[in-house]
Amino acid sequence: MNHHEVIEEFLGYVSNAVNGSDFIKLTFGKYRGKDELEQIFIMPVKMNGKLAYRCTHRYKTKDIHKNIKPEDIKTIANRELGKNFLSATLFTPRYDLVMEFSKRRIPRVYKKKPSLSQEKIQKHNRIKKRNISPDSVYLRLLGITSSSGEIKPDKYDKFRQIDKFIEILSSLYKTSPLTRKEKISVADFGSGKSYLTFAVYDFFRNSLNIEISLTGIEQREDLVKLCNEIAVQCNFNKLNFLNGSILDHDTYEKYDIVISLHACDTATDDAIVKALQKEAKIIILAPCCHKYVRKKITMPDNLNPLLRHGIIREHFSAFLTDTLRALVLESYGYKTKIFEFISHEHTSKNLMITAVAGKTENKKALKEIQNLRLMFGLEDFYLDKILKI
Repeated sequence: MNHHEVIEEFLGYVSNAVNGSDFIKLTFGKYRGKDELEQIFIMPVKMNGKLAYRCTHRYKTKDIHKNIKPEDIKTIANRELGKNFLSATLFTPRYDLVMEFSKRRIPRVYKKKPSLSQEKIQKHNRIKKRNISPDSVYLRLLGITSSSGEIKPDKYDKFRQIDKFIEILSSLYKTSPLTRKEKISVADFGSGKSYLTFAVYDFFRNSLNIEISLTGIEQREDLVKLCNEIAVQCNFNKLNFLNGSILDHDTYEKYDIVISLHACDTATDDAIVKALQKEAKIIILAPCCHKYVRKKITMPDNLNPLLRHGIIREHFSAFLTDTLRALVLESYGYKTKIFEFISHEHTSKNLMITAVAGKTENKKALKEIQNLRLMFGLEDFYLDKILKI
């Protein structure tokens, strides 16, 4: 068989695996190109309940993903094999099929025993379920995806952040009293360009089919105008954006969910106060720029060796601030968690505090707050002052 016939034979096996649901993964290796690309691999994914395929170009420092159709696999193979890549492996439950090129670019195809154990096959077959669809109109209008619904290479980290946020929100919702409500109201303080705000509205209205009213509060007037225009184009009728600050915003309306991401310094505390006033059942915070406590803290003598360096002191003050915030929420009866929102690789502002309303106040938390204030010589940490704790 000639070069072309060997590739066609290999692609015939790939096609049969795809059509017969045996397709686990297809990898391209032995890269001979000139840039930092190392590997291409194709795996099945689930989008909007439908099977699709994700093609990943793996570079030394990043991965670039693109969703493709089954027929695109042949196009990629014909373009790359024997030119930029000198090997390809098709993984199935019954065998591995390898295609290799010699130094003279002469191809051969041979089978091997399946290299994936049943456990690994099951793991690969857990098709990745996204919480948001790249086909969403708001993602295109906000510049995350292209007109064809593909995630733009430089926006993939942002897409992951949005998708992860909805995963977190979904988990919190399932454990909250809100599951019994037919209508939900949400406020997003400091909504910015509102990637997450749109995703929250879409999640409740379209994924869960729950009636939702959502207000985004943002100080930059140009972003408020832009987001209101996009909301109209998406037919998100109960999503609106207002120009103002957290403290300026006042309404008699109760909010079931309060979100405040990357509000600087004490603005996060202002959001907590609003959430408590509005009797929110879910509170989601991603604090930023911790300055207030750092200026007031007095380090115990026995911790001086640990905290004498400015950068360590800065990080410690941030951790102490967020711990005190979580304890305040616990004192009001909330169940709280502090965790890494998404890897440092994708965003440096990655610490998140979540709180779900409970039943009773927690007096132990008040005692722990007082102990920390005494330990670090804090006259106040702002939040306790405005709440009169």
